[in-house]
Amino acid sequence: MTSWGSMIRLFALSGLVMIAACNNDSAFGMCTAPVPIAVEITLLDSVSRASVDDSARGVAQSGTYVDSLRPAYWVAPNVLEGGRQLGIYRVTVDRPGYREWLRTDVHATRRGACGSPVTVQLTALLQRSS
Repeated sequence: MTSWGSMIRLFALSGLVMIAACNNDSAFGMCTAPVPIAVEITLLDSVSRASVDDSARGVAQSGTYVDSLRPAYWVAPNVLEGGRQLGIYRVTVDRPGYREWLRTDVHATRRGACGSPVTVQLTALLQRSS
């Protein structure tokens, strides 16, 4: 049977291991940063400011690298995200009933934890097509 002292030492050691794993220079040599995302786009109607992410799609392109935009529901219900590397992006969003939204020269060039890009946050005010 394990003594209370041994159990307390085990929990304390476990806590130290978890703290060390959160450090980029951890003894385990692994990075615990979140999945790198270069660009997040909040999609809103330009007049009502209502969320218009339903059925929206798009791409984030940096040079020859192209990544499809995906819903980022854990961020907010009206956000798309894309791009997983450093670069200068061209971001395009399409949604039925709205004009194509395009933003060029999006600089996701700052490095964050483990060398991944610091996320650039954009707001796309989509305009209804006539």
